[in-house]
Amino acid sequence: MAAVRDRRQPLFGGSAATATLEDRSHVDLEALEAENDRGIAALGDRVGALRGITTGIHGEAESQHRLLENMALSMDGVQLSLRATADKMAKVMSEPQKRRMVYMAGAAAVLLFFLYLWLQR
Repeated sequence: MAAVRDRRQPLFGGSAATATLEDRSHVDLEALEAENDRGIAALGDRVGALRGITTGIHGEAESQHRLLENMALSMDGVQLSLRATADKMAKVMSEPQKRRMVYMAGAAAVLLFFLYLWLQR
């Protein structure tokens, strides 16, 4: 590239004009390089911030996943207990004497509830 420059005729004067043009282009290159370095540093800061955010999101997602897994296990336990209770209730309701007792207990509970509400006024 330097050989090509040497073969060309300078547009505005002799070698002094070429020297100032080279100095100016050298300064421009340094300024552009410094600007690029600042841009790269700014991008690095942004990438670091995004990395921190994504790490936080990942941690939160993992925490929510564990919470949901624990809730699912808990709900499975509740489902089993409810199923066992429903089976026992079906067995109790299948016999007429026990069914009558359940109705009486339910009526007593409803009566006590209304009595409680009436006394609260």
